[in-house]
Amino acid sequence: MAKVVLESWREGIKAVSFVKLQNEILGIGLKESKANFDNLLDDIQITLEIDDENLAQYFLKEADKLGVICRFIK
Repeated sequence: MAKVVLESWREGIKAVSFVKLQNEILGIGLKESKANFDNLLDDIQITLEIDDENLAQYFLKEADKLGVICRFIK
């Protein structure tokens, strides 16, 4: 199991795309995905546990492109 820690965000973060990314790639419901985004804006770190390490790495790369500052933990 891998973990991705969503630490912060950069100016110009793509909110809708980030919510959709969580939903489509990780299967997180839209309500929880939106809550994760709101928490991130409020400077609350979120840790996502992902069963597939390759999927976690892919999610990390895509989230970074959308303006999320995150890191990978094995």
